[in-house]
Amino acid sequence: MMKEAFLRRRDLICGLLKDVKGLKVRVPQGAFYVMPDISYYLGKSDGETKIGNSDDLALYLLDKAQVATVGGDAFGAPDCLRISYATSDDLLVEAVKRIKGALERLK
Repeated sequence: MMKEAFLRRRDLICGLLKDVKGLKVRVPQGAFYVMPDISYYLGKSDGETKIGNSDDLALYLLDKAQVATVGGDAFGAPDCLRISYATSDDLLVEAVKRIKGALERLK
């Protein structure tokens, strides 16, 4: 059933994101996206790109990790990113791996 699949995906991505340094993850109760707090990364840089807000981080992840996210400002959560989990388990695992790698370059 779809409900069980989305619950599994939610639990998978939340578990994976909780292992990424600096992210604060709250488990969503009825959505198909998670919105981790990314405030730890605001003001950080990889030497080329400085992260000033969630939109900057979303663009950074698109460029450096090839993962599409949306800055939380449009959803009233400026310190968060919106990450959909409406995809396969394998793609979620790969996406979080890429996100983690990109975020590790920010100092």
